[in-house]
Amino acid sequence: MKYEVFVKELPECIVYYKEGIIPRYSDAAQFILSSAEECLATNPDIKCVEPDYCFMSYLDGEYKENNIRVRYCQAVTEEGIPNETIKFMRLAPVKAVCIYHKGHYENIGAAYGFIFKYIEENGYTVIEPARERYIDGVWNKDNPDEWLTEIQVPVK
Repeated sequence: MKYEVFVKELPECIVYYKEGIIPRYSDAAQFILSSAEECLATNPDIKCVEPDYCFMSYLDGEYKENNIRVRYCQAVTEEGIPNETIKFMRLAPVKAVCIYHKGHYENIGAAYGFIFKYIEENGYTVIEPARERYIDGVWNKDNPDEWLTEIQVPVK
């Protein structure tokens, strides 16, 4: 797949987030759905920002096959009431090197390799875990070839 890298400013936003460990990458969707249910249980009137902005970050600092530490974030219009698993925070604006990955998540490794090589070759320093921003996926596209993910890597 041919990739095009671009740099942009990620704006400030308020997110609810949930951190945890997923056994396999294929368990990410269930983790995301459960975080929404848990947030809504405590905050039934919470509103997501428009356009939608949600992402998953992998917190281990390296690729792992199993027991992967993750943080799922969903941008919302205001802070809500935290509970045992759902927290709120304000993300500061940050510059990010970005790339789009089209297709199934199983093939996203090539996009990561491409973007991290670009970051190294262009003198950037990674300052936060990469974000996988889900634009199109299983929830709105039946064909995995139409899934669209933006990888955002905060840098300086």
